[in-house]
Amino acid sequence: MSPAWTALRDGPGSELVLACDFATAGRRIATFADLVALTGDGPTVWESAPAPPAGSPDGDAQVARWAEAVRASGRPVRAVLGFCTGAVYAAALAAEISRSQPTRLILLDPEPGDARPMLAFHREVVARFAALAPPGAADTLAAAEAAATEDDLTTLAERLVALCAEVVEPACANAGLGAARTADYLDVAASYLHWLAGAGSLRPRPSWTTASAINSSTPGSGLLGFSPAERAGLVADAVHLDVSHEDLMRTPEAARTTARLVREKEPT
Repeated sequence: MSPAWTALRDGPGSELVLACDFATAGRRIATFADLVALTGDGPTVWESAPAPPAGSPDGDAQVARWAEAVRASGRPVRAVLGFCTGAVYAAALAAEISRSQPTRLILLDPEPGDARPMLAFHREVVARFAALAPPGAADTLAAAEAAATEDDLTTLAERLVALCAEVVEPACANAGLGAARTADYLDVAASYLHWLAGAGSLRPRPSWTTASAINSSTPGSGLLGFSPAERAGLVADAVHLDVSHEDLMRTPEAARTTARLVREKEPT
């Protein structure tokens, strides 16, 4: 299949469910693979694979790559799912697919594309590697905050990649890790940061108003990150579950709700 997509489940029939997220091996936050494993039988599920960081593709280019692969498959799309910032990409992808066929849009803890998750990722990198890095690794945090004043998220992504390298490269060398493993980690970091930056160039709100949302109870996550006034009318309907953002997609109730929405929600 196309490198733009990864198959999470092969189901009967030709219908597809598309899932937008940036999943990496070993991440603490549950993934669509966890969610799909809990839903039992159902249609084929493909998960978006981000483009390599080379060329720094913007949000439109990421979406065009995925949509082209779906069109080439000739298969109908039953629903598009999006988790966290992936909800921005899911909205754009659903809008593109809806040009030729109606489809459903389902969001899990939907969050906007902006600098906040980019800075949070950099903080996680510093926390993970600081013990092995030279003194001063924490100084990159202030540099990252200063860089966040840039309006251009692509420029911010490039700056954060460089700041991550300042911490990761010496830390990996001190740990005795080879250059290849260090480069692999930084490639994933660069791909993720550019994926986040690309989401900031998209405008998901018109499509979100047609979507169903499933939200965790973690303060500031998904719909809870918007003010009550902004939250009103942000999505068509929402189900709130008493589960953390981290565990949302490994929760049976979230899996059952997603499966029901995929099965029952009217396409738009």
